[in-house]
Amino acid sequence: MELISQRRSIRQFKPDPVPRQLIEQVLEAARWAPSGGNRQGFRFIVVQSPAMLARMDQAVARAVEALLQHVRPEFREEFARYSGNFMHFAQAPLVIAPIYRSYREGTDFLTMITGGTHSDDRGPLKADADSLAAVSAAIMNLLLAVHTLGLGACWMTGPLFARTSLSKLLEVPRSWEIAALIPLGYAQHRPAAPERRPLARLITYLD
Repeated sequence: MELISQRRSIRQFKPDPVPRQLIEQVLEAARWAPSGGNRQGFRFIVVQSPAMLARMDQAVARAVEALLQHVRPEFREEFARYSGNFMHFAQAPLVIAPIYRSYREGTDFLTMITGGTHSDDRGPLKADADSLAAVSAAIMNLLLAVHTLGLGACWMTGPLFARTSLSKLLEVPRSWEIAALIPLGYAQHRPAAPERRPLARLITYLD
């Protein structure tokens, strides 16, 4: 509980490089995350090139600018200010992009065992919810390992406004999606703990 409660989202980093050994330690922690049927439908792209990080930053900036044109005038200034939070990753010495299999190739399990005579309410059968859940668990393992090793990181989904452009830059394989961008490095400072909702507000007991 101490480890979990003391972990922080870090958005400002020192320029010091992170040793390869530490990078692989946090990815090893991520590798042991649970996944449906042990399929491990996730992978990790590690970006350390300053040139590539700059191109990723530019891609997100372009996507935000394009989106800004469609924001209602009364919200435009606030959104422009808020969208600055999507750019923190470019200041880190490295970024990890976890990717997950966005849909399953081949025949869905339910279709196979029922001969297509039964469907359920999961939505499109090709959507791989198991892999999305698995990559989320892997990210949490990674973040806890980062904190344990004295590093800092942040789970960022805001930059995924530019998901298509980022996928091209990072050469994400077909049928895979970027789940997040995770800037990683040594923290410039560690913020105080944010307020959390009381546990009682988060629980519904069905007795």
